Formats: sequence, C-alpha cells, structure tokens
Amino acid sequence: MQIKKNYKYISFLLIIFLLPFVDFLNNNNNEINIILGKSFFFLIFILLIILLIFTFIIKCFFKNVEFSTLFLIVVVSYWLFFKHNNLNLLLFSFFNKFASAGSEYSSEISLLILILLSIYTSILIYKDNKFFKKFIMIFFSLTFCVSLFQILIFNKKPNIAKSNNIDKIEFPDKLKNKKENIYFIILDAMQPIKEFEKHFKLSTKDFLNYTKSKNYKYIHNTINTYDNTTHSLSAFFYLDKIFDEEKKLKEKTKILFPTLLRSGNNSDLINNLDNLGYDFKWLGNFFAYCPKFNLKYCLNKNENTIVDTYLYINFFRQTPLIQTVMNFGFIFNFDFNKYFFYELNDGMGRLTNHLKDNKVNKPTFYFIHHMSPHWPYITNKDCSYKSYPGNKNLEGYKSAYLCSLKKIQETIEFLDKFDPTATIIFQSDHNWIMSKNIDEKRSIFNLIKINKNCNIDKNISLNNVNTLRLIFSCMTGNDPEYISN
Repeated sequence: MQIKKNYKYISFLLIIFLLPFVDFLNNNNNEINIILGKSFFFLIFILLIILLIFTFIIKCFFKNVEFSTLFLIVVVSYWLFFKHNNLNLLLFSFFNKFASAGSEYSSEISLLILILLSIYTSILIYKDNKFFKKFIMIFFSLTFCVSLFQILIFNKKPNIAKSNNIDKIEFPDKLKNKKENIYFIILDAMQPIKEFEKHFKLSTKDFLNYTKSKNYKYIHNTINTYDNTTHSLSAFFYLDKIFDEEKKLKEKTKILFPTLLRSGNNSDLINNLDNLGYDFKWLGNFFAYCPKFNLKYCLNKNENTIVDTYLYINFFRQTPLIQTVMNFGFIFNFDFNKYFFYELNDGMGRLTNHLKDNKVNKPTFYFIHHMSPHWPYITNKDCSYKSYPGNKNLEGYKSAYLCSLKKIQETIEFLDKFDPTATIIFQSDHNWIMSKNIDEKRSIFNLIKINKNCNIDKNISLNNVNTLRLIFSCMTGNDPEYISN
C-alpha cells in the first residue's frame, strides 16, 4: 500500500516538473517534430538533476523535513517561475491602460509577485496543509491532461496547406538542359546603392566596377512587391503576389514565411525546384532559424547537437532567467550580440564556410537570409565586431552596409572559383527602417548574375518574384510572365 502511495506521489511530482515542457510543446505545436530531439530530452534530464541537487542542498538546512516535501516545494516554485512572461504581459497591459508610469517595471513587479507566491505556497506545503495539497494535486493533474489533449488534437487536424494546390505556378522543363546551382542571397533591409551614396555622401564606384568585371549587373530603381520581410519572402516562395485586389490574403497564400517552410506545407518555389531535380537549402538567422522550422532544408542541420542554444533560449523565455542572465552579462561586460547574433546573422560567411567543406552532388537552390544591414547593427565597416545601440543608428547602419558590400565581394570572389557557372542573386527584401514612406521602403538593392540567354526587360522591375520567374523561364524554355508592382 505504501509503495503504491509513493508511486502516485512520485508521478505527481513528475507531472509538475514536466508541465513547463508540455506547455512549451503545446505553444509550439507546429514545431514538435523539430523540438523533440536530443537537445530537448537532454534539457529535461539536466533540469531534473539540477532540481534534485538543489533539493538536497535545502535538505541540509531542513533535516527534519522529508525530501519529498522539499522537492514538492522546489517543483511548484519552479513551475511558478515559468508564468513570469504571462504575468509580465498582463501587468504591462494593465499599466499601459491605467498607469503608464509603471509599465517599465512590469517585469520586476512580476518577479516580486512570483517570489511572494512561491514563499506562500512553500509555507502551506511545509505546514502540510491538506486542503492546499489536494487542490494542487487536482490542479496540476488537470492542467497536464488538458495540455496533452490539446497537443494530440492539434496533431490530428487536417493540414490547411492543401489549399496551396489552387492556381499552381509551374515551369515545365522544355529544354532538359543540365541544371546549375542557384544562390539567392537576401540582404535584409539593404537600401539601393544610389540612396546609400546620396545619404552618406560616399562613393561605391570601386564596388560597382568590381562586380561588373565579374559579369554581375546592378539594376537600379528596383521596386519590390512588399515593404516588409514577411510579405516579401512569402511572395518569394509563392512566386506571386499574396494579396488580392481587396488587400486580403489569397486562399493559397494564407500560410506565410517562415511558417510555410515547415514540414507538410507547400509553396510554388519548392514544388518547381522538386520538379526540376533541385535540392533546396536554407541558411536563416536568429529571427528565422532554420532548425526551428524544417531540418530537411537546413544547410547546417545541427540535428545531432545535444546542446541547442536557441531551443533553450526559447524554452526559458517564459521565465525571468533570460533577462536575469542578460542583466548579469551587462554587469560583467558580456556582450550577447557578439556571441549569439554576430556569427549567426552572417549568412554569406556561413555559406562560404559550408561550401569549402562540403561537396554538392545534385543541383541546389541556396536560399541565404543574410541579416545585415538590418538591426541589430553589430559590425564595423571591415566586418569586425562592433555594437551600435538602437534600431535607427545611422552610423551603425552605414558600417553594416559597408560590411555587407565587403561580404558580397568576398562571396563573389569565392563563387567565381568554386561555382563559376552558377546563377547568383544579391537582393534585399525591403529598404532600411528609416524609410520615409511605403514606396521608399519597397526600393531594394539588386545585383545579379544570370544566364547570358536570359533577356532582361528594362521595363520590368526585376524584384524578388520577377527575378525568380525570369530564372525559371530561362532554365526551362518558357516565356516569362511577370507580376506588376
């Protein structure tokens, strides 16, 4: 009988311990197949060991209290701290409505409330309050069951991406020629080169002369389809506009970037690449990190990595831990931008490093999302690390832009030797954050090297979508059909 009672109690303790993990899976249902890997289970194991060790330490000071009681106190307090972000958002909303002066302290107030709650619940458990113990047993058990039920129900829902079969854009291969690699490099928030020269009173003549000598063409006055990353890159993958004339999302384009790259979703770009025998490889950044969406597409999968930093950051984001660690980092001059953003956001550098060490066995479309000169501005003009505060820091943007030009030259130099027959595109998705209006925000940087047989119509804005349509048309022998702005 005692063994059965102990088994129930241990199960109850494990339920409380596992609740934050179950909630995390429930909140990220679309990514469960990616989350459930070695690093996730390693985190569960390590966190359990830490909590047990912490309980043993407390036991040294409270020798008369049973270990199971102390562990219950620890896991309930641990669960409470995973409610910090929700409480913080609630308080922030409240202060903004009724007392805006307190909103800047919502995080600290949330932490204080959770500490007081933790102390109060600890006292009730320590005093063996029967009513409270029964209450938390029912509460946590029900919460656990509901979360598991939601996960199971979600995974049984039909995939809405089936609607993507409507009005497919296809390029049937009429030529059957050998397929060459395609490198499409998105330079996030990189303004047109003339605008940059005018604003900062700098000349990029040497850069343009160099690219011209390597058979690249810079196309001025290019207007992209949309003025932001989500819409521009969604149109990129659908090879079309994503809104109808009433400015509503079309039925086939309701799943947007980067969600559309998750397993089970379809896009016209991926479908055409599959039909033409291409692999699709994606190098993202901290804001759209490939391993969090679809390992199949990742250039660097990291699927065997036990410690996944970005998974852990997302998991602990609900707690005060991330903010606390960052605050300590500032105190001890530890720069998180340097160690988390600097290398990850350098898409071009990561691409060339990968290609140096890996052979390509079949034609590949490389989608590289280089997160510069977009904020955060963390590079000097020579591409060494330097942090510039704020998202409208002109000096920071200038340095990031000049670094991007340097990276482009290095990438051109490398690919010229490594893959001389490839199609290579350097385009931005939108203009910089300091744009005065939507029209300006849609003006983009546009440097291309495409097949000599591809005729560029000067009357067409060769934006992200139209460039892809031109490439596929030339490759397959179809007449290009362009979208209008």
